[in-house]
Amino acid sequence: MNALDITINQAARFFLENDNFLIVSHTSPDADTVGSASALVAGLRKLGKNAAAVCDEPIPDRLLFLDANGCFIQNGASETCSSGGPNAILPSIPAPFQVQTYVSVDVASATMLGRFEQRFLEKFFDLSIDHHLVNTIPCKRRLLCTGYSSSGEIIYELLTLLGVEIDRSIAVSLYGAISSDSGGFRYSATRSQTMRYAADLIETGIDFAKINRLLFETKSLAQIEIEKIAYNAIELYEDGKLAVIVLTADDIAKANAADSDIDGVYQIPRQIAGVEVSAVIRQKGDKVKVSLRSNEYFNVAELAASFGGGGHFHAAGCAFYEDIQAVKKRIIDSLHGKL
Repeated sequence: MNALDITINQAARFFLENDNFLIVSHTSPDADTVGSASALVAGLRKLGKNAAAVCDEPIPDRLLFLDANGCFIQNGASETCSSGGPNAILPSIPAPFQVQTYVSVDVASATMLGRFEQRFLEKFFDLSIDHHLVNTIPCKRRLLCTGYSSSGEIIYELLTLLGVEIDRSIAVSLYGAISSDSGGFRYSATRSQTMRYAADLIETGIDFAKINRLLFETKSLAQIEIEKIAYNAIELYEDGKLAVIVLTADDIAKANAADSDIDGVYQIPRQIAGVEVSAVIRQKGDKVKVSLRSNEYFNVAELAASFGGGGHFHAAGCAFYEDIQAVKKRIIDSLHGKL
């Protein structure tokens, strides 16, 4: 099934015409997917709709403040489906009501669904909301805004069109989503409109300085430990234009690091003077995940897409079911002579 690309106005109409929404965020949840999903659920509930958000992994403790309304379900009764067909064979996902409408937020590919991947290969999402350059999620409708810094910007516009009052709790979720994915408004995807939306959210009275501190300046001891290991693991290739970090399962266990603790590692190798592309390669269960970053001219989204992943021009990722050293070699070989 080819997805129907729709506008934000059409997406707003879709939400008004449907109900009983399950909003699905991506695995290894970050501030954009958490804040965007939480804000969307809270906004739909203000409209009298049934809505809940779900992720295949628990929301990291440091991001729980983005879900002040308790929109994410961590535990609960199994989902009951409203009809037969694909819904009937979908394995259970926790939900407090009869789910009718499935929406993904900030999910570019099926691999980003984690343990939910197989469930949604059996069933198409009713709508995918995303801002990545490449979106391959199986869906009936797709709201894809590739020029936006974050999914948070899309959700802000949607809620505004729907006439939802942006209260402080929703504003915290949206500001956290936008600030995080724009790198504190430092990344090239930041638009003038990004700043205007942030200003509107600040005017609700949120403590934006605290949000930024929690997102960018507060670290767990495990995060500091894994970053120490990462600094010692940096290797340079292609005359210093490519920086690679490999984090094995033993490295991660030694630091007692959770996924959220590793997020800060992704920016470390790209900060080296002269580096254009960086790759952080790490073990996660039976997968090897690769997080790619670039500084100026190289499109890492294209590279990730060649391996079944995706993302943005300057930030992308992919995953392999291979030995971690074999993955490292594939990444290095794929960039040889291209930088």
